[in-house]
Amino acid sequence: MLNKSILGVAIAAALSFSVSAEEQSIEHITITANKFAQSINDTLATVSVIERADIEKSNVRDLPAILNTIAGVDIVRNGGFGQKSDAFVRGASAKHTLVLIDGVRVSDASSGSVSLTNIPVNSIERVEIVKGARAAIYGSDAVAGVINIITRQATNNTLSATLGTDSYENYQLAGGIVKNAVTFNYNLGYEETDGYDVTGKDPSLAVTKDYDDDGYTNKNIGFNLAYKTENAGVFSALSQYSEGQGEYDNAYGNDAYDFENYTAKLGWEKSSAIYTQSASVSTSQEENIQTGTEDQQTYSTERVEFEYSGLYTLTNTVDITGGVNFLNEDLSDSSATSSEEQRDNTALFVGVFYDDDTWLGNAVVRTDDYDFHGRANTYTTALGYKANQYVTLRLSHGTAFRAPSLINAFVTDSLWYAPNSDIKPEESVNNEFGITLNTDWGRYDIAIFDNKIDNLIDNKLDANTGKYVATNIDKVSMQGIELSAEFEGFGFQHNVNLSLLDAKDETTHADLARRPSETFNYTVGQDWGAFDASLSMQYRSSRPAIYDIELAAFTVFNLSANYQLMDELSLQARLENITDKQYFTASTGFAENGELLGYNAPGRQLFIGATYQF
Repeated sequence: MLNKSILGVAIAAALSFSVSAEEQSIEHITITANKFAQSINDTLATVSVIERADIEKSNVRDLPAILNTIAGVDIVRNGGFGQKSDAFVRGASAKHTLVLIDGVRVSDASSGSVSLTNIPVNSIERVEIVKGARAAIYGSDAVAGVINIITRQATNNTLSATLGTDSYENYQLAGGIVKNAVTFNYNLGYEETDGYDVTGKDPSLAVTKDYDDDGYTNKNIGFNLAYKTENAGVFSALSQYSEGQGEYDNAYGNDAYDFENYTAKLGWEKSSAIYTQSASVSTSQEENIQTGTEDQQTYSTERVEFEYSGLYTLTNTVDITGGVNFLNEDLSDSSATSSEEQRDNTALFVGVFYDDDTWLGNAVVRTDDYDFHGRANTYTTALGYKANQYVTLRLSHGTAFRAPSLINAFVTDSLWYAPNSDIKPEESVNNEFGITLNTDWGRYDIAIFDNKIDNLIDNKLDANTGKYVATNIDKVSMQGIELSAEFEGFGFQHNVNLSLLDAKDETTHADLARRPSETFNYTVGQDWGAFDASLSMQYRSSRPAIYDIELAAFTVFNLSANYQLMDELSLQARLENITDKQYFTASTGFAENGELLGYNAPGRQLFIGATYQF
């Protein structure tokens, strides 16, 4: 059963409906949840959008901090800047959320993880978070949802500098030009910090090399180029590149890493009154080299992808979409060896979308044919009803899958792992019911979801060989409720969300580790002419650790402020963890005295910056 916080629900409801507000414009936002532009209310999915203006107003320093404000999303950090950060969407593990940059996959194909902390904030124009099964549209990994990061489209040239705690430095340059049919946008940045000691230490043990600050450096550059012709359509080219180093704690081996990540994409789109078609070819790399000892380990994934899709307006109420996708994944530059180091996937998809201004509906089917793992067929269906100009109801049902990695099936010459050539894809079934209310008092959303994952892949110890073998053994389920509200009241702007989650192992009936049953985010802010400020609160309930113990609940407060000193110059400040709360979201073990040790969260941190427009 869901552990419902009656007090939390009552507070959210009281905040939502006790005050008046100006009419919101979020319902007019267009997003690409179904791979073509739609109003956010017409997607029939639970969607959150973070715009560049939101990022700049909050002055957050990394992507995990941005995502941690969204209903149904919880970030598990192994420390601060540059450390491993996993996004748990609706209780599903990080590998069950597909992360894209401009529609290009960026995960490590061996583990399924994404180096979220290495995606620079200065490169982000907006973030779209679409929750629920989306495999029928995006393919493998879109089990709990999709995070699509759209890169910078700055029009004004801006130069900014930020200094902060732990010798933090950040310098950014972004801008763009529009000349006749050509649009060009660029961004580049440099970020560095000495960091802090990210793991708790047992005071009874000797001091080791891990008693040190864990620093981080990120250098990045990117561009977007578009050329619009009169008859042939729009041609585009974009790329994002970042490299750097990070340090961490590991008593037995490497304690630092170098990374080099990039995405590049060539695209074309042409529209007529009834037909829009697009094509793209992209390449990407996610590479992480573990350093600090002579035994360096490389984790590298290179991808090449091609897609063609079309959207045909059949009638005033019916649109048909479809397309073909080809994907190649290459792990041959990794240190881990496999008997198969590359694989291809070919996919076909088709969908129907209906909208008569009262009833909405869609159905999408897709078939993926992964080398070595066979065919996976998925679908998504949704029905919506606009009861009036304020209320929209939605009901969706869909399936999704996650393909095994090549390491799972074909690893060779490993001291720790053995292959399982019979490993099968993970499969899921997702159901959701939601209500959206857009009124003069604000925008409110309720989502109730149920997601079950079968054939979950886990590494099990083989007693005969003494090695771990990837095995389809577990079943997990995640049910929950999300309440969100954006409104104005008492002269302030409010953004509040509450999530209640019940995430269990269906075999043992135990709660899944690292998932809080209750999360609550609340931000209140206001503009006073040239000055604006906001105060945010993030609450996370207790959660089970991977050991037989619970991690304590915690609440963190953050303060942000901006001042427009003159037309060209503005000042920014952010104070994180105002109360210097000591907490952690992941444990590392126990001290001799029985004290639980974990990855330390940053304490109180202050960042001050300036931005100049020219």
